[in-house]
Amino acid sequence: MSRLTWILRKVLSTIGGRTLAMLIVLILAYQVWIGVTAMSKVADGVGEELDRRGTFTVDVVLGFPPERFHMLELQAYGRVQGTTDNVLHLRNVTQEDVDAMARKYWIKEIRPGRSLR
Repeated sequence: MSRLTWILRKVLSTIGGRTLAMLIVLILAYQVWIGVTAMSKVADGVGEELDRRGTFTVDVVLGFPPERFHMLELQAYGRVQGTTDNVLHLRNVTQEDVDAMARKYWIKEIRPGRSLR
């Protein structure tokens, strides 16, 4: 029996060790789930219409009217242009911003933005 196997058996034989192992499995499963669902949240056409700075506009669809928390949280990814019902309009967004936003569980969909002007 190798030393690593011995250590794993010793750790997993305790309640604390099994709890820690279960927590690690749950965190990994959650991260996989977030990654898989993130891909399906981004609609076709997002990021196709770049402005001169290489950014674009997106509409972020939530399952509820956006509150102050959501607006402040999404300001890290672009400039809030306004809201319409359950949709928050962001401009000056990059592809990296879209990837990061899609990993948020409370965002339903990210669509190509429309100008509010």
